[in-house]
Amino acid sequence: MNFVKETTVPTRSLLQTDAPLFDALVRYANSETVPFDVPGHKMGALETPFRDAIGEQALKMDVNSMAELDLLSHPKSVIKDAQQLAAQSFGSDHAFFLVNGTTVGIHAMILASCKPGETLIVPRNGHKSVMDGIILSGVKPAFMQPEVDDHFGISHGVSVDSVSKALLDYPQASALLLTYPTYFGTMTDLKKICELAHAVGVTVLVDAAHGAHLGITDGMVDPVQAGADLVTTSMHKTGGSLTQSSLLLLQGNRISADKVRKVTGMLQTTSANYLLMSSLDAARREMSLHGADALRRLKPIVEDAIEVIESGGQLEVLKRTQVSERFNQSHDWTKLVIRVNALGLTGFEVYSLLKQRYGIQMELAEGYVVMAVITPADSDVSIGRLTAALLEIERTYSTPHVLHSAWTVVDSVNELVMTPRDAFYAEQESVSIDDAIGRISADTLMIYPPGIPLVIPGERITCEVVQHYAYYEQAFGAVLSESKQTGSVTVVKGGYKR
Repeated sequence: MNFVKETTVPTRSLLQTDAPLFDALVRYANSETVPFDVPGHKMGALETPFRDAIGEQALKMDVNSMAELDLLSHPKSVIKDAQQLAAQSFGSDHAFFLVNGTTVGIHAMILASCKPGETLIVPRNGHKSVMDGIILSGVKPAFMQPEVDDHFGISHGVSVDSVSKALLDYPQASALLLTYPTYFGTMTDLKKICELAHAVGVTVLVDAAHGAHLGITDGMVDPVQAGADLVTTSMHKTGGSLTQSSLLLLQGNRISADKVRKVTGMLQTTSANYLLMSSLDAARREMSLHGADALRRLKPIVEDAIEVIESGGQLEVLKRTQVSERFNQSHDWTKLVIRVNALGLTGFEVYSLLKQRYGIQMELAEGYVVMAVITPADSDVSIGRLTAALLEIERTYSTPHVLHSAWTVVDSVNELVMTPRDAFYAEQESVSIDDAIGRISADTLMIYPPGIPLVIPGERITCEVVQHYAYYEQAFGAVLSESKQTGSVTVVKGGYKR
């Protein structure tokens, strides 16, 4: 990456070729230290099936906090340097390592920017972690509706006009949280939104879980570059680090670094995993040095693949031109969204065919689409295998009928009867989903992946919610609930039914 802020002053002479935490951990693992501390596997001292599977070196690197390896909650040496390099790489003023994924980063952003009872403007199709952060913080959500793409059966980002209207409707709002890019790779004009929000004193938070690569991808705007105040990004999703490792990026002075550090310290474990943290350090170095070239190499391969996928006439890939013309948004080409319902098949059916018959694991399925995520780890071989499988499915399994469903897109905003926090703490009972219409949910019914809620605590359960639930449960079994029984939902006890 090459958009380093001039204001960033490292504590030591650091270069993007450095990986201070990763290198320190490797040195320690290769030392002759005799461990009498935890963890109890003692650097993989015992021969076990687990050690045989993951390798002795991995267990040697799974160690506890100590002087030479620094401490995440109070970094002073190699973790501090590694975080500084991450901040430089992403162009932010500060970077914080996260070992509980972007989920904990979203919770931290909300807690650091809003007090209980204050208003947070947020898209209704935000991730479950956003809704949980609302419960944890006690803020009042003000929901915006995203742009709905009926042709592909998905939602895109919220429009600039929707954000502008929300800022006028909720002048008391403390913060605005956006998903950028969306799960399907669409991006609204974040720079314009940041300007609008900052003009009225509203802090901008960004869930960039799927956008760690934006800053090294030609023609795309990174959320830090766009002016966001706090950004959480999943390095493990598109940046190459281990699952559960993410970054929280801070710029400007609307929120203090001490406040963010305090909140992340409250939310994260005091036994932060060094494999996760060192993978952030190593992945940042790799992405900074080689990521841009890798993506430039892949883009023409993906473009050729799209032509081949569409050559049969029944499969269609979401493109930037379509998103721009219809929704005034841009699209990240590394999210290969393939419309399959012209085959007469659901995305869920194609997803299963790809996995069971071709050994290809897609990122997700929806009613009309399947999606593949492209990263620098891909090649013409992996992309070619996907392309060939899709063409064979088109030749073998297509029917004469285009599939349509009224329940493919979740596009309604439910009535918020009480705050999510109040519903969470209210007396509750479990009822059949079919008997829940009109009741106030104390549960989150969530489609996973991508983790978008059908209903959240405090919202009234409608007939549409129940019908969406039935559709997704029957099609893919993809609805997660906090209730212990399938087909049940937890509701606020007593009255409220109408």
